[in-house]
Amino acid sequence: MSALNSLTTSLLHFASSQLTRQGAKKMLESSKQLESIQRAKLQATLALVAGSASGKQHNVSADMSLEEFQRRIPVTDYDHWHDMIVEQQKSNRPMLTSEGCERYQPTSGSTSKIKWIPYTQAFLNELDGAISPWMSDLYSSFPGIKKGRHYWSLSWVPSDLRNQVSESINDDLKLLPWWKRIFMARTMAVPEAVSLAESSEESFFATSCYLASCTDLSFISVWSPTFAMSILQLMQEHRAAIAEVLRTGEWVEPFKTLTYLEAPKNLEAAKIMAAWDGEISPKITKALWPNLALISSWDTSSSKGWAEKLHAIFPHSGFQGKGLWATEGVVTFPIGDKYPLSLNSHFYEFEDLETQEILTAWQLKEGQRVRPILTTGNGLLRYATKDQLLVTGFINQCPCLQFISRIDGVDMVGEKLAPDVAVNLINEFDGKHGIAPVTLLALPSNEFRAKPTYALLCSGDEKAKAHGAELSAQLENSLCQHFHYKLARELGQLAKAELLIVDDAMDVYTSHKIAGGMVAGNIKVEPLVLWQSEQLPEALKVSLNEHAERSA
Repeated sequence: MSALNSLTTSLLHFASSQLTRQGAKKMLESSKQLESIQRAKLQATLALVAGSASGKQHNVSADMSLEEFQRRIPVTDYDHWHDMIVEQQKSNRPMLTSEGCERYQPTSGSTSKIKWIPYTQAFLNELDGAISPWMSDLYSSFPGIKKGRHYWSLSWVPSDLRNQVSESINDDLKLLPWWKRIFMARTMAVPEAVSLAESSEESFFATSCYLASCTDLSFISVWSPTFAMSILQLMQEHRAAIAEVLRTGEWVEPFKTLTYLEAPKNLEAAKIMAAWDGEISPKITKALWPNLALISSWDTSSSKGWAEKLHAIFPHSGFQGKGLWATEGVVTFPIGDKYPLSLNSHFYEFEDLETQEILTAWQLKEGQRVRPILTTGNGLLRYATKDQLLVTGFINQCPCLQFISRIDGVDMVGEKLAPDVAVNLINEFDGKHGIAPVTLLALPSNEFRAKPTYALLCSGDEKAKAHGAELSAQLENSLCQHFHYKLARELGQLAKAELLIVDDAMDVYTSHKIAGGMVAGNIKVEPLVLWQSEQLPEALKVSLNEHAERSA
């Protein structure tokens, strides 16, 4: 990187740190008047909805009280809004609010089909209510990020969807205010245009080349730590090709279609890649990115173990967990070691998971376990997520919340297994005979298997596979410690559990999710997943069928 570009980057970071301070100041002031801020957020959203097709359908008025709002509008999910969103997409007429919408962001849950979330200007402004105070805190807590370029993994669209959407779907700079767009465009390690490649594979390769060339990289922001691990694995597999790109400044086969992008060139980085023995270790990450000051990713629940593995590969870098931020809206963001509610973003309600009482943000008490219900500027009213949060304390009046797990459990025959059970199993078996567990699969019965069963999907070599029967017995014993599972086994409702050991369990998991329409950069490994037999890769079907025959 030239001295002029380095100076420009430093100046832009200085300007950004000054501008984001205003967002941090606003958040702190708002935390002292939580109820009035939140009531004002609700009224602003109702004013947008009133008069729209949704407003008429739900009998919304701009001046309705909180109590009326809660009486008239049920707690909703995506299915409640699906038809209206589809109509809005087709007709290009505002349906949910009075504001037009040109961008729809795809997302999906663990098992659900693709959901298209409207990103209106009002909604984008709400998201910025979390970005500014978070970035201000990052500049203060990790000053090293001011000295180089940043990598942000934002939106990734599956290959088969790229022709169904406008170019803006992949242009995450359009999510930001004008000054942030300028800042991001000049400080990004990877140009946003990589997302316009013809396939995810090409986007991944281009991303890897740009990252390898970015020796001044100071900040990495990814959603899932497994996504960062996937990039490192791709760099490992294609290290010779990446070295050639960096040496010549030209794209190589089979990635010649990337010629719409200027290929990165860095002779020193090319030498490092060419000399790499392929081991993903602190040695190679330090060599490529000596000034990396911070990695930000999910680090709670099922992501905890993967985050620890990622941090171990980057011991020279700081690490910070993310708040709760979904495509449908933001709930919390990190400030220091706390995760305050993004009170200037949306209007929030919470379901107390013990009493099922619906509470406002100012009614929360420390120690409560709750799930968020969002009312957002894109017109999604009382939209309930499937996240379980713990109220851990307060910044002034603003509640701080810790993500515990997804609420989705599995109950095929009355066994009532929860995600935290799967998390404990994954931790219990991690490293035994060299295996690396990824997720616990709940597998319904099919033509080969008369009874449903559970299988722990793991990576392992041939030596690990030799211990498969022993480990499967241990898995069954651990599951039988749970009353309802043991009862279901004794009643003959479930077949014995099994460990499924494959060469690359993470690749099996992510490939399945991508095939189902999920976005590569946003895949979070769920600890407990209900998989229908037709969704299983062929190799796993064979393994399970053999297991079913042995059990019979």
